[in-house]
Amino acid sequence: MLAYMEQKYGEAFASAEAWGGQFGKDYTMLRVRSCSSGREGILVRASGKEPRVYQDNYLAYLLKEEIQQKLKALAVPVFGSCKVFYRIPELVFPQEFSADMEADAFLRHPGSMVKIYIYVRKLPKDGQRQVEDFFALLQEQGYVIGGVVSYPADENMYGMITEENFRGDIYQGYQSIAEAVFSMDEKGKPIYLEWKGALPHE
Repeated sequence: MLAYMEQKYGEAFASAEAWGGQFGKDYTMLRVRSCSSGREGILVRASGKEPRVYQDNYLAYLLKEEIQQKLKALAVPVFGSCKVFYRIPELVFPQEFSADMEADAFLRHPGSMVKIYIYVRKLPKDGQRQVEDFFALLQEQGYVIGGVVSYPADENMYGMITEENFRGDIYQGYQSIAEAVFSMDEKGKPIYLEWKGALPHE
């Protein structure tokens, strides 16, 4: 599995720990660490009999900054000042994902399972229309993503959110006025939208 990673990405990796294996399942998963960058938590999966099929999620780490930049470039014109974070998934990507896959192709592939968190600094006049406008921009790009648009209760709540603590199961004390939880189908069309809380309308 380490040899597969080194051959695919042209850098050395070290094994960290077994992860997610189940007794009787025909696969093995490891968490590995990049020896050059120090990135940890990378998942590698080997399944089937010889020749084995190898999959990993290292692309999420390599493309993270660019993904956040591209999505923020779409979000700011709609939401104004905001924070945009990409959550690296704890799953492996399809085998055909190459080491040089570009961010746009990654965002357009449903197998990427991209999930983002957007924190909006100021309350809009019409939050539902705002979210719909954001969906329209995503569709123009052909991006297939899901995630959360969160409207913090006040400036202090907005300020407390960082890249280290944005995940809902980690930070403590954060309060929002409303949140929109959404997902898109394989063609980039919204298939799920649930509002928690309420925002003002025009």
